[in-house]
Amino acid sequence: MARNGSGTYNLPAGNPVVTGTTISSTWANSTLSDISTALTGSIASDGQTVPTANLPMGTYAHTNVGVATVRSMYAGASQVQDNTLQYLTPVSGTDTITATATLGMTAYATGQRFTFVAAGTNTGATTLNINSIGAKNITKNGTTALVAGDITSGQAIEVVYDGTQFQLSSRVATPVSAYTAYTNALQTFTTSQRGTVTTDADLSFDMNVTNNFSCTPTGTGTLTFTNITAGQSGYVLLDNSGGYAISAAATTKVDSSFLTVVSTAGVYLISYLSNGTNVYLTTSQALA
Repeated sequence: MARNGSGTYNLPAGNPVVTGTTISSTWANSTLSDISTALTGSIASDGQTVPTANLPMGTYAHTNVGVATVRSMYAGASQVQDNTLQYLTPVSGTDTITATATLGMTAYATGQRFTFVAAGTNTGATTLNINSIGAKNITKNGTTALVAGDITSGQAIEVVYDGTQFQLSSRVATPVSAYTAYTNALQTFTTSQRGTVTTDADLSFDMNVTNNFSCTPTGTGTLTFTNITAGQSGYVLLDNSGGYAISAAATTKVDSSFLTVVSTAGVYLISYLSNGTNVYLTTSQALA
């Protein structure tokens, strides 16, 4: 009889034989045929047998497995942990990058992920060609082409093929520009750095426009700041030569003598600092 569905083999009827019983050809042929069938349904250790159904492992594992050398083999845990199957090497080129993937990959597939160490710094739009399958654009933030310096020599790069191009999933390099000020990088300025001065005669100062203002009122008015921003500071050069009466908005905070001083004919330098809700002012005396 065949195996019982749980893998157990039992001899066919007429077995076991009784001592002294004459062995007949009928018994022998039937028994040996049954054993042959059972053996044929077993897996040969030399790899001759091709399974005809899934092989449940019952929580057991294949141990001491060999390293996968073709795509139809399953990978060993070491290959997965070491990223052997997705790591490209050797890599050459800067804007036209060529590389080799293991296992003789012959086509790109959506979702494929690869890593490599850049051989050089790109100078503009960049492509990647793996295993001579064909060059595909490397993009960032979706379909945006790379610009000079997005990839730097020695940088670890990760890309994902989206069906059309390789998208960078690793962070692009962001070299510090000689013409841009950064708050998170050390820079030396070789020329003067100046803020702009905005002329505003109505005593209302928009903090989104600039930090420094020049004001020559043409009549009475109220010192007011709009778009109040926490942490912003600056100056107002007030030329109140006309001696117009000046008041302060509720969010413009001054001391008890401030308004009397600046309402007197003269030129004043007012400094201010905002906490995001109010703007706090101090003033000089009249300047000669």
